[in-house]
Amino acid sequence: MRVAETQPTKIAGASSRRRSSRLGIVATQLGILIAILGLWQFAVTDSSLPYFSRPTIVAAKLYELLSQSNIYRHIYVTLSEIAIGYALGAGFGLTLGFILGRSQFLSSALQPYIIGLYSIPKIALAPVFIVWLGLGIASKVAVVFLATFFLVFFNTYSGLLSINEELVRLARLMGASWPQTVGRVILPAAAHQIFLGLRTAVPYAVIGAVIGEYIGSNEGLGYFILYASQTYDAPALFAGIIILVAIVFLTNFALNWLEGRVIRWRKAGGQAVQL
Repeated sequence: MRVAETQPTKIAGASSRRRSSRLGIVATQLGILIAILGLWQFAVTDSSLPYFSRPTIVAAKLYELLSQSNIYRHIYVTLSEIAIGYALGAGFGLTLGFILGRSQFLSSALQPYIIGLYSIPKIALAPVFIVWLGLGIASKVAVVFLATFFLVFFNTYSGLLSINEELVRLARLMGASWPQTVGRVILPAAAHQIFLGLRTAVPYAVIGAVIGEYIGSNEGLGYFILYASQTYDAPALFAGIIILVAIVFLTNFALNWLEGRVIRWRKAGGQAVQL
């Protein structure tokens, strides 16, 4: 009876500590951001202003850009390249990572080719894709695909290798079908590693799209940033970078939310340990 009475108190205390810890982390992050912006604002001299700008000027430029329609065309182009390339790269990476993670023969046979392709710098392949696919969206999607594929593949492959095979055999002995074993045992066990790959691939997908636009394009955020740098428009340059960072943060936030929804058992497991 005493245990039953103290458990709610322990749960409430643990929840309160977690909230306090999150608030402390957020406060620290905001403090660091304010310090960086303050240092940037007051460290830039009038002579270096054309090259570094100031946060207040960048904020005003960002507001001006978002009040116009032209910037949204660039955002749309870059988001389209990222979305298509990321979806294809993640899909192929998950599929191949799962197949090779469950097949020792295919893993050994294909490993030299995968390592060889992975060792090629992605920026070196961007001009090749432009020669093959032209200056349109296809060449940028190809660069994003390549940047996404390997990160998702290697994390999925690593997650599949770390699975306890005893659990798989036990599920099969208990009469679970192969689809049930995959959905109830294999994927949940590897889900954290898979989502880690999906999150890690997001900034690289953005970098891939920007690199492709740098090399050959007349639209997109990469083109916008390159044009701003060539015309020494520092506020526009930093505004474009801020938009790219916002895309990465929002996408990672969505993936974190999705991971929390998909892997609910992790929270339940954490509460069980704390009890």
